Amino acid sequence: MIEVEVSVQVNPTEDEGRVRAAIENIFPGLECQFEGRDGMTPRLVGRGDKDCLNMLHELFRSHRILDTARTNLRIKGQIVTFRLNKQVATAGKVSFPADDETLGSIWVEIRTEDDSATERVVDWLAPPTEHGHPLFEIEL
Repeated sequence: MIEVEVSVQVNPTEDEGRVRAAIENIFPGLECQFEGRDGMTPRLVGRGDKDCLNMLHELFRSHRILDTARTNLRIKGQIVTFRLNKQVATAGKVSFPADDETLGSIWVEIRTEDDSATERVVDWLAPPTEHGHPLFEIEL
């Protein structure tokens, strides 16, 4: 069992359709819903399973950022979290923001059933490398 949740703020100056497209560029097939709360900036939240991670898996390889990706994946028990640059995602690319972004980032949370499944997800998304080449590739 792998559950994926992606969320992103939709600021008043942003077009909701463009923000939705940014998510769908990286996580195709994700079911996104607009969630607003009183006094808070509205968010688009998408939920899916492991299949919505396939494009991200490919982008890490095509952009040759496996090492960068692996260092940006935060693991706590059965949860992996990381942020992606929202503006870069509108172009169908991935980048990890160094700091908080003015317009906000895309927040990603991946939940698994146990610690070994969490390690497997990390190794599938961004395996360790040597001289920029993956040491192994696994199926998820």
